[in-house]
Amino acid sequence: MSMVKHPMLALLGLALATAVSAQSAPVEQRLGEEVQLALARLIESGAFADKAGEDIAFTLDEPARRVNNLGLLVDSANAERARDGLRVLGVTPRSAAQRMGIKAGDRIVAVNGTSLVGLGPDTAGHAQAAATMRTLVDSLADGAPLEFALQREDKPLTLRGELSSIVLPPIQLKVGRDELVASTGAAGATRREPQNDGGSGGCGRFNDFDVAPRQQDLYGVKLLSIDGNSTGPAGVHQFRVNVGTHELKLVELIPAKVYRRLNPTRLGDGPEVKTLTVTVKADTTYYLAAKFNEGKRNSRVGGEYWDPVVWRETPDKCG
Repeated sequence: MSMVKHPMLALLGLALATAVSAQSAPVEQRLGEEVQLALARLIESGAFADKAGEDIAFTLDEPARRVNNLGLLVDSANAERARDGLRVLGVTPRSAAQRMGIKAGDRIVAVNGTSLVGLGPDTAGHAQAAATMRTLVDSLADGAPLEFALQREDKPLTLRGELSSIVLPPIQLKVGRDELVASTGAAGATRREPQNDGGSGGCGRFNDFDVAPRQQDLYGVKLLSIDGNSTGPAGVHQFRVNVGTHELKLVELIPAKVYRRLNPTRLGDGPEVKTLTVTVKADTTYYLAAKFNEGKRNSRVGGEYWDPVVWRETPDKCG
């Protein structure tokens, strides 16, 4: 599931899984309450900056997938805190970590022989040790052996067990205002239209909400215009268009810690703005991202260090 993370913490593994059936009204109610509580905490923490509630809008759309249920909450705020290993802040119930006997207050120094000590910061300034552990655990199959080297009350301890995984159902969640529909008519400007007005030929969507996988060198983009028409205000990430071929203008949002520009240009100006042509099929959402070209990071001509891409297509009823 894509979600906004608290900057002080990293959750490794799954904390909650909910299976919904035809007779699961209490479960659905609980899930709704959990979502509202999570949004309230994010707003109170300042995750949405200075936006008012009515200005917050985003869409999450995730297919069903298998995830490893490690269940560790660790302190990954910065590299200094993890210099001697990752400090465990909590363990989720019925997780692999709980079954192995890992406790809050333990300090993890190695996983399956891979050291987590002194790894420094990642590109976001958090502890690289957390990302290393996540990558290692995610690469393991269900039932794979796990060995944690710990420090508990300044004494070495080794705990062993097996990794467990579960299957998450597909997730579709829309929060906030109705999406914007990109007008391709003579008016030459994006306008807000009813959500069910997709045009006689069907419709699809573009989505520039940043949920692209970093391990594939994919980062955020801002969709500036569709067929020459502005996409409008910030905070809207999903745009409905008619079926057919569309020309998009995008600007990359690659973090400076990944690619530091010598002479940054203004947003929407210079080689950082690129064109992407996409042929839209009916009832399909196209997720947009910036593909960072590591081998061309020193090539400044024409912005060769990145390319706009559609990194995922998902079926999504539009009309």
